Amino acid sequence: MIDPAQLAFDTVGNALSVALPGLLWAALFLVAFEHGPAAESVGFGRRTFWLLLPAAVAVSLADLAFVPIANDLLGISLGGAIFPIVVALLAFHPLVAPGSARRAAAVYLVGFGAIAAGGLGVVLAVPAPLPGALGVTAIAAAVPAAVYAVGAARADGPLRRIGALLGLTAGVLVLTFLFTSAVPNLGITEAFPQYLLPPIAAGLVAAIVAPQWLRGSEALALPAAYLAATFGVLGGADILRQPPLYPSAGPGLYVIGGAGVLDLVYLSGLLAFGAAYAGLRAFGPGVVPVPGAAAADPAPTPVAELHRAFGRGWDGNVAGSLAGASAAARSAAREAASLLELPPPPDDRPWQGVPVPGWVVSDQANLDAAARAGTSDPRESYRGWLTARFLVAAALPIFDRRFAAAGRRTVAFLLDLALVTAPAVVVWAEIAAHTPGGLAGVVGSVAFTAAIYGYVALAFGYFAVCEYAVGTTIGKRALGLEVRDRRLARPELRAVLVRNAFRAPLLSIVAVAGASAVALLVVGGGAGALAIEGIGIGAGSLAATILVGAGAVGVGLLGLVGYLSILTTSERQRWGDLVSGTWVVRRFTPSPGAPGGATMGGTTSAPAPPPGRSG
Repeated sequence: MIDPAQLAFDTVGNALSVALPGLLWAALFLVAFEHGPAAESVGFGRRTFWLLLPAAVAVSLADLAFVPIANDLLGISLGGAIFPIVVALLAFHPLVAPGSARRAAAVYLVGFGAIAAGGLGVVLAVPAPLPGALGVTAIAAAVPAAVYAVGAARADGPLRRIGALLGLTAGVLVLTFLFTSAVPNLGITEAFPQYLLPPIAAGLVAAIVAPQWLRGSEALALPAAYLAATFGVLGGADILRQPPLYPSAGPGLYVIGGAGVLDLVYLSGLLAFGAAYAGLRAFGPGVVPVPGAAAADPAPTPVAELHRAFGRGWDGNVAGSLAGASAAARSAAREAASLLELPPPPDDRPWQGVPVPGWVVSDQANLDAAARAGTSDPRESYRGWLTARFLVAAALPIFDRRFAAAGRRTVAFLLDLALVTAPAVVVWAEIAAHTPGGLAGVVGSVAFTAAIYGYVALAFGYFAVCEYAVGTTIGKRALGLEVRDRRLARPELRAVLVRNAFRAPLLSIVAVAGASAVALLVVGGGAGALAIEGIGIGAGSLAATILVGAGAVGVGLLGLVGYLSILTTSERQRWGDLVSGTWVVRRFTPSPGAPGGATMGGTTSAPAPPPGRSG
């Protein structure tokens, strides 16, 4: 007999499970794009949105196995765990006073480690559920209290705030531990609606008490709630609930954040973020900027600014269109000076020192004067926009001399791809050669699966670590290329992770196709590796077919999309560069005797003004 109440409960739970990710992504999008300056000031601007949604989806096959336990392997997912943890740690920058983020993060991580290690010791030593839960609760309460007490005794306000953050994290950890269970051969589970309660409670508590303990700013409830929920669920579920999973009946691969964007480690931070945002709207003034807490989102390119100015004129805002056109031309001048590594030009002479014809300087002055005066004449506004268009075009040859060409970038990437793939081929072959059971045994092997996922994670890590640490990779360095942000500095961590996540689908195709081909070549054997309608296909032929198919359809198609993006954008950017605000530039070599100039592929003259153009 069907229980109507239970059926309704299950229906609501299933519907919410399906709808919840979309609702949380919509909330993150709303904050990042509709409250831009405020969102960026608390670390949840557009780059964070790209990292937590499209980038996290793109690295779905990137899992890194790092701890063997009995017959099993414990790993961690990039999208489901590493990216949320990185965002949570970056939250310390707005949460604490400038310059103290590293100290605050270190104190917090030591406190969290003490809670997690002590709780794990209790779980291992006290198998009984109730005494174990009481022991975990006692440790989770003692550590934050100790940190807060030390801060109070020293009159150290930041340390007291870290103690409070640890207390919020410990509350999520204990509730998560109580509501979760470990199922061997399956993983860690948490039922509806219990999994909603800890992060939502953390978000609401952060929103209510933020003005009193987070530098007096309500908006800091967003990073505090995200941080506490992410680490609380990581500790209460993925750390304290791991031991009952081992040893399982057969070897298994258990991955922290293994469900990707549907995993509790990933979703709990967003749940707390959404609850805090709702709480700010209900109890306070909403999301307001925190002065000086973070850098701005990537600025639009001069060409994009020019397009926006045209859109304003099309909408009837002729004065705004003229002002936007002037700003686009000035932005092109500043960018050209930056790419030539000239000193910042004065505001009233943006083209100073930039090697352009004299008409550019005079036309910029006329355009700026017209923009300051304003206009209600659409024709005057359009003439001003045309002037800005030619001024921006005057800078494009300088852009082309500094930005890396598509062909050079492709060769550099292929060099790097070969560098990271060659060791993986050796590993795949070794595992295949020493795994019993033929091809089926290799394909079902935990070690072989982990090696495929691990290749994607390690290849991604190679690109990200190199670009973050030194601004280039081995392949790029060989071709004289560097990755830079729009200030020509090495890009920040969030930007590096975003730009490289968009090459993860290509790396995933290489991993699956390459490992499959290697397995066929090593253990396929004979002429009958596969039979189709009685016709035997050799292992070598099948491996070649997989590689050619993956190369043409997967790698080739994705590579073509990136190649066309580089060709068609004014700053030679692929999609990852566009959303992360990064450039790939040629290494700068100043010309001897030239004041700050550089010869990047020879001298290129700026376009002459067309006949009859009025400035």
